[in-house]
Amino acid sequence: MSDRYGSYPPDDEPIIGETYPGTSQSPARGALPGAPAMPYDDEGYVDDEAYDDGYDEYADDEGYYDDEYYEETPARQPLFYLFVGLAALVGGIIIFLLFSLVNSGGGSGSPTKSAAQFKVRVDSPLDGSRIQIGKSEDVVVQAVSTQPIVRFELFVNDAVADSQGVSGQPTDNTYRATLKLPPFTKRGTYKAFVRVTTSTNEHSDSDKISLVAIEPVDGPPQQIKGKVIATVNVRKGPGDSYELVKTLDTGQEVTIIGKTLDGSWLLLDIEGGTWVKSAAIDPQDSLALVPVREPTPVPVPTPTTGPSPSPSATPVGKLPDLFPQNAQLSDGGTKLRVSIANQSTSGYSGPLVVSVTGVTDSPLKLVFQVDLPANGSTTVSFDLNPAVTTAKSATIKVDPDNAVKETNKDNNSITIGLTPPVDAPVLSIVNLNPGGSTITLTVRNTGGALPSSTVRVKVTITVGSETRAAESSQTVALAKGQDVPFSIAKPGSGTGTVEVFLGTNPTPAASVPITVP
Repeated sequence: MSDRYGSYPPDDEPIIGETYPGTSQSPARGALPGAPAMPYDDEGYVDDEAYDDGYDEYADDEGYYDDEYYEETPARQPLFYLFVGLAALVGGIIIFLLFSLVNSGGGSGSPTKSAAQFKVRVDSPLDGSRIQIGKSEDVVVQAVSTQPIVRFELFVNDAVADSQGVSGQPTDNTYRATLKLPPFTKRGTYKAFVRVTTSTNEHSDSDKISLVAIEPVDGPPQQIKGKVIATVNVRKGPGDSYELVKTLDTGQEVTIIGKTLDGSWLLLDIEGGTWVKSAAIDPQDSLALVPVREPTPVPVPTPTTGPSPSPSATPVGKLPDLFPQNAQLSDGGTKLRVSIANQSTSGYSGPLVVSVTGVTDSPLKLVFQVDLPANGSTTVSFDLNPAVTTAKSATIKVDPDNAVKETNKDNNSITIGLTPPVDAPVLSIVNLNPGGSTITLTVRNTGGALPSSTVRVKVTITVGSETRAAESSQTVALAKGQDVPFSIAKPGSGTGTVEVFLGTNPTPAASVPITVP
């Protein structure tokens, strides 16, 4: 470009859309991009002197070519782009959250709740029950649900151990199942629970119970660990008259290899086998695992003038081993049934005292005549008045006075949780009126709560040799004492029956005769 228009500072840039003072037409320098070119007049287009004056005057105009103004302009541009970037980031986060909310099932702000309501309970075995290794056990469970139950599953240590399908709906709407607990292969405590699944694929779990796997009674002798909880003398035999060997201090660990018949002395793996009082030892496992041992040494003899007779061991006779195995409330909480087992190869028949505390205000204690075969069990029953309708923690003792000789006395007590039984609904037909154009009646529930179920009423009339029927159904939930009215078109005149059915169960829950005029 010619120098006739003067030279501009290299840092100056034109302001788009502005015109320079002193000119009626804007020079190409100030033209908008794409505007038509102005005529070029070498003589009259721009006077060099006038332009220089105008340029200087215009440049002096405050704020236009102000140095501070041009120093600020580049500083604001990064902030603008930063703001745009942040806005885009925030917008992306909001879109992501909205997308996640839609995929998670809606925008109600609360999680979707199960449409079904459950109550699942394991009746047997009870929490804390001991199961012999290698022995299978039945798991008895019952459940109620507002939706039809189609499957029971037994879990042991969170793994499925057994399952059972369900077809149809029980009359009393209480589902029952017996699942098989697989035999345990080693000692330890196992957690088990039962899961029920409905036709809508919803499920609920029972409370977890602990099952303790123990060695079989006729298995090889076991050794268990113990800890000394009080300073105790170690003797060569199970009695204070035996020779003192040493003393054990509190906190020492020991190995228990045997016990006396009454469990009052323990045989330790110390110096070939020595004895201590059991009250001073805290066993780390069940003493039922260690065998009964008879002492080989004899007490220190009392000096006599004659020779001492030769010692002889007293043989151990065959004795039972009785323990409370299970307990549950029944008959609306008016009875407590206690299951007693005998885990010995020797049976027992005779009177047996059983005591219960924690269920009623005062302890219960009764004598029962029992017949317990080897490795068998029996059930005794306590009458409860008033009925127990809330959860209880019961302590049950067999032979609390130690009147029966047993091979093991340390397993005669158990503490278990009791839950009231689930009462089944009981339906009846009242206010039956066969007159008028329709038959009216009321179905009443006099038993336990009936969850939402289909109640169907069927009227069957015999007219001559012909049988006619009419029915009506409703889906209702009835608490105890509640009822629901029905109105059914007359199928004809004659005698017949009115029947009430629950769901698809073919057995009527209630039935009465009827004569339709």
